[in-house]
Amino acid sequence: MMTGRTVSVGNILWKVLKQPIVQDLKYEDAAEYAIEYLRLIGAALSFEDKVTRIKLNSYKAPLPPNIINIRGIEYSDCECDGGIAMRYASNIYHTDIENDRNCADSTQEYTYITQNNVLTTSMKDGWVNVSYSAISTDDFGYPLIPDNESFKVGLEYYIIHRTLEGLWSMGKITDKVFQYYEQKRHYYSAQATNSMTIKNMDQMETMFNALNRMIVDVNPHQTFYKNFGVKEIIKRH
Repeated sequence: MMTGRTVSVGNILWKVLKQPIVQDLKYEDAAEYAIEYLRLIGAALSFEDKVTRIKLNSYKAPLPPNIINIRGIEYSDCECDGGIAMRYASNIYHTDIENDRNCADSTQEYTYITQNNVLTTSMKDGWVNVSYSAISTDDFGYPLIPDNESFKVGLEYYIIHRTLEGLWSMGKITDKVFQYYEQKRHYYSAQATNSMTIKNMDQMETMFNALNRMIVDVNPHQTFYKNFGVKEIIKRH
């Protein structure tokens, strides 16, 4: 059952990585398994509307990693609020603006395209104010997932079971141990699937592309090991 409460996926990764049975599990592998699980379950994550200002560099600007869709973009040649609304175009003809202007010229054609999470505009320099919908994150950039017990426990067992598959195939753990985690994985995953599912396949693909950028790209040495394990981060919406 969806409650509106969320918990950071970083909490789950930290909890799993402390388990003795997966003591050799690397953060990068745990993150990859977490994305697999979220895709398998089809979890409906929480979203929020945001606005960010990004500086253009030779017509391009990186978009936020948690972006789901762009709601609107405004251009300005100064670091300020407001500007000229830009429109999406299938083809971009890069045209520069005069450096001595203080404000954007409303007669100029302002267009953009997006590819591989990079914004390319018809303007070489300046600033863009991007209004967008994004996956909600904690203070360290980890996505927030539903605070559903079956969902959280299912994620833990999924990561552990995926890790043990290699050990079991090499005869390093017994059938009994492997089957225990396999049964737990299937039990909680089935419960989670019944309680939360994304119906829109296009939305799912877009969301998991963003999740992959968010979880895998986070530097675990700068954020994960330093910030998690102290207390659980739970947010209400």
